Amino acid sequence: MTNPALNPASDHAPVQPDTAVLPGYEVVTPDLTPPQPEFVPAPVPPAPKQSRTGVVVLAIVAVLLLGAAGAFGALYFVEKGDKAALTEQLENKDGELTTLKQKVTDAEAVSAKAVEDKVKAENSAKTMEACREASRAVRDAGMAQDQEAVMKSLFEMMAKC
Repeated sequence: MTNPALNPASDHAPVQPDTAVLPGYEVVTPDLTPPQPEFVPAPVPPAPKQSRTGVVVLAIVAVLLLGAAGAFGALYFVEKGDKAALTEQLENKDGELTTLKQKVTDAEAVSAKAVEDKVKAENSAKTMEACREASRAVRDAGMAQDQEAVMKSLFEMMAKC
């Protein structure tokens, strides 16, 4: 047969122990629940290591920007020095160019004077040619001992020379 206290399907009510307390005694009810351990919170897992990728990338970008700024600054100052040197050379070349233009103007004036002198000399040579021909005519007439031809040639020579 089965224990009626353990069989819930039985018609019998569970038997209650006698709870009458004898005088001078205290009723001690044993605690049948197992002792509960003291509450200890679960250990907090260590915080995951924060990724420093952003900091590293930012540092690299900052270094690159600083390097680029330095490079461009150096280029600026080098080109500034080159500009000053080129400006000085340009001023020197402008001075030389002005001097050369003046020399060209002077040379053109001398050339124009030379052309004018040449034209005068050619005109003078043409005039002298006529005079020379007249003097040859006087000489030829004198060699021929023709007094009349000499006089005529002398008048022509005086008119032409």
